Amino acid sequence: MELNLVKQIFEDTGFHSLYDKFSYQIYVTGLFDLVDQQSIIEEFLDSYDFNENHTLLFDDFSYFFRSFQYSLQKAEYCSILQPEWD
Repeated sequence: MELNLVKQIFEDTGFHSLYDKFSYQIYVTGLFDLVDQQSIIEEFLDSYDFNENHTLLFDDFSYFFRSFQYSLQKAEYCSILQPEWD
């Protein structure tokens, strides 16, 4: 996903300061490069409580996102592979 769209998602969800803090790391690591639906990032930001008063490292942020994305993919694959008779 393009960085300008990622930035817009962060702004729309009220996490502009979080994007400013991690924008370089997001760019360098390509954390959101393979994300094809912006709703995944929106749901992630809505699901976690990123309090500005607590220290958050990019490694932790990245781990939380990848775990969230994995759980969504696993749920999707399980629903596809679910037998009809079950």
